[in-house]
Amino acid sequence: MTNSILVDGSNVLFWRGGQVDAIIPMLVARALIARRFAPVLYFDNSIHRHVRDADLKRLSELVQVRVTPRGTQADALLLDACTQGRIQIVSNDRFRGWRVDHPSLRSGWLVTGSIGKGARVSLSKKLRPAPL
Repeated sequence: MTNSILVDGSNVLFWRGGQVDAIIPMLVARALIARRFAPVLYFDNSIHRHVRDADLKRLSELVQVRVTPRGTQADALLLDACTQGRIQIVSNDRFRGWRVDHPSLRSGWLVTGSIGKGARVSLSKKLRPAPL
């Protein structure tokens, strides 16, 4: 059985030195799948400016991909889906602007990461499955 984990796709897209790299969401998704998680990637509607439709389609064949409607921030939907911190989020965003709306979120819900040599995905802490 796999466990859900949420990915701030709009954030991980910039993990390679702050520059857009369309392959990073796929690398992060594969790394999470290898750890027996079922990632759900959230993107702002602006993702279409950075990633080709064919790349998004390939990604959606591997994992669930949610692209927000125009005018809706992915962070809002991502944090709602986090179910008050019970499901971890992979992102380097600290979500400081959202803490008032989501006071139950604690440091344990956030997993930060980076892309190292050889396109290796490194994560900040041991991932934990969401409680049943």
